[in-house]
Amino acid sequence: MNKHIFWIASYPKSGNTLLRAILSCLFFSEDGCFDFKMLKHTSQFEMRKRLDIIKQINKDDFTKIGDLKILSKYWLLLQSKENLKIKNHFGFIKSHSSLVSMFNNWFTTPEFTAGYIYVVRDPRDIAISWSNHSGLTINESIDFMLDFKSCIEWTRTKSQLPNNIFPKAYIGAWNEHVLSWTENNFNVPKLILKYEDLVYDKGESIRKIISFFENEYDIKFQNNEIKISNIIKSTEFNYLKKLEEKKGFNEANQGNFFRKGEKNQWKKILETKQINRIEKKFRDFMNKFSYE
Repeated sequence: MNKHIFWIASYPKSGNTLLRAILSCLFFSEDGCFDFKMLKHTSQFEMRKRLDIIKQINKDDFTKIGDLKILSKYWLLLQSKENLKIKNHFGFIKSHSSLVSMFNNWFTTPEFTAGYIYVVRDPRDIAISWSNHSGLTINESIDFMLDFKSCIEWTRTKSQLPNNIFPKAYIGAWNEHVLSWTENNFNVPKLILKYEDLVYDKGESIRKIISFFENEYDIKFQNNEIKISNIIKSTEFNYLKKLEEKKGFNEANQGNFFRKGEKNQWKKILETKQINRIEKKFRDFMNKFSYE
């Protein structure tokens, strides 16, 4: 059994990058001090360059890879240890995809999955953050979050794929995305974290992550207290924002990637009608994660 993927999963704009930064500091630094270059250790699954292998197998399918029915046939092939370039026992792979089966093809399997951490965030704040990131209006952002057919384009990296072909990652509605990762039959180690805790109670969140890997994988970390202290400082939101302004960040889309990162932005920004739309659709899951 080749359990070589540790997924870092979330709905878009829910803290995935912050979690990647924390994991990079824990696993790939001596002192816990973060730099953007460290994110290479937690690469994204949905990058166009990963699709080139399909051209070698089926050139016709390669030209139709913008169709999810075609792309889903290759999800597991694309997750091979060789295609992901994983050299160790398991590698960290980021994804925003839902953990679902489409056209009888599962996005991933327990046989490939060593475990995962899933980050959940208040959907009212996601609506604002996704609007800023995607260039949509807030109403369009909410439409996206409510739509079970929602998809996002794979990240544009150097690839043999023509620019007029747009492979898509299936996201779905926010509640369905959360459900797919938090309530499934995957018998693998998993840790569910809240974005708000990662930001406002980072020390305790890091300790939970350390305990998770120690208990589930017998991984021992060194210099824990020094690392935790430095991780807190070097992944603080304003620090990351200044780092992006100074060095740039290639994952930014519209404007700056690190914009505010605050909780409860929705109270000042969203209109009552917009709040009601979100709460009516997502109330059950919001209650489950104490988003009042």
